[in-house]
Amino acid sequence: MSPDSVELIKNAGVVGAGGAGFPTHVKLSAKVDTILVNGAECEPLIHVDRQLIEKYPDRMYEGLKIAVESTGAKKVIVALKAKNKVAVKTLEDFKQDSLKFEIFQLGNFYPAGDEQVLVNEITGKIVPEGGIPLNVGIVVINVETLINVANAVEGKSLTRKFVTVNGAVETPRTFMVPIGTPVLKLIEACGGATTGDYGVIDGGPMTGKLINPNTHAVTKTTKAILVLPETNIVITQKRRSINTQLKRAQAICLSCRMCTDLCPRYLLGHDLFPDELMKRMYKKEITSENISNFDFAYLCCDCGLCELYSCVVDLSARSIFNYLKVELEKAGIKNPHLRDTLAANEFRDFRKVPVPRLLKRTELDGYISHADLSKDEILTNEVKLFLTQHVGAPSRPVVKVGDKVSEGTVIADIAPDKLGSKIHASIDGKVKEITEKYIIISKN
Repeated sequence: MSPDSVELIKNAGVVGAGGAGFPTHVKLSAKVDTILVNGAECEPLIHVDRQLIEKYPDRMYEGLKIAVESTGAKKVIVALKAKNKVAVKTLEDFKQDSLKFEIFQLGNFYPAGDEQVLVNEITGKIVPEGGIPLNVGIVVINVETLINVANAVEGKSLTRKFVTVNGAVETPRTFMVPIGTPVLKLIEACGGATTGDYGVIDGGPMTGKLINPNTHAVTKTTKAILVLPETNIVITQKRRSINTQLKRAQAICLSCRMCTDLCPRYLLGHDLFPDELMKRMYKKEITSENISNFDFAYLCCDCGLCELYSCVVDLSARSIFNYLKVELEKAGIKNPHLRDTLAANEFRDFRKVPVPRLLKRTELDGYISHADLSKDEILTNEVKLFLTQHVGAPSRPVVKVGDKVSEGTVIADIAPDKLGSKIHASIDGKVKEITEKYIIISKN
């Protein structure tokens, strides 16, 4: 790919369409042996990538050709779950031209879509501790991101996002909406909530974040908006404060070791033992003086299995790991766990968590739906565009209140000498408000 194409992807503001939102122009500047297209979508209740494969395989393919040209990859593999038979058939029937890709059919387990799990499952390689797939010559990129890459090279900025709206709503659906669309608009477009008090999650039930639906808006990484009853175990866990989680860990851990035995990073040979963390809670060991003793927290991938599946007394090693990561960073302690000679646990293949069992455990089995891809347009007179929708530094506003903007206008740029992404207006209108966290654009 020419430098001009890399610049087009950068200027379009393309980042990973799920997960942390790593800037795509940086990822595609690397030279690798293999590209893995991640269509696994392993979290329950999300359907975006499967639907995009079924409806827009040609656009995915165009983006894939650009990615291959950029990275020099010699091998291309598209991974998706075997259960998604229509999507698999779509790929099998797709007429490939100059670029040939293989299809890898994954089992229906969680977390099949985790980058490091995916790399090992398909290639047998193990990403080093604290590393990324690039360390083993692989770039992992998801389906929607490839479509955005194809659009970017054609001069289209990233202003739209595909989002599955699911859970306790009247009619679950997947929409393409302007980035910055208020979450309540999506819930209303599905007929509203079908339960009384409820919580809302941006993302999947396992790794998604609990949000305030009255103030939150769709970001570049929003894959799903899930509405769940306030009494659901997923909402209950996400509502608990870190102080509550710490006290519960100190009081009721059974030392059963299930959190470690099912931990994806432990099963890949990483030095991560969630049960050991929980045992230390007995002695209330975490202090500012000994925080460095907990630097293994950096190895946690935040998958949520220890919190929502493995623990029979509903403890959360994950929340404590996340708390420790923040405290370690405050103390200026970096991740020292960087081993690159690893061996997967001999029982790994027998400890993959089946999604049907995960659905039961998380009380989500009553919300199984296809959430069909809708042709309806969700109209919004106002969008809220967060300045942090990606890995790296917040974007810096380049507009002022009162400025007229059109869809695609750059409203925030990458901070100088920082990793980041440009942000574009997703509707025509005027800049109504600018804060340190977001920009609001209104049609009125």
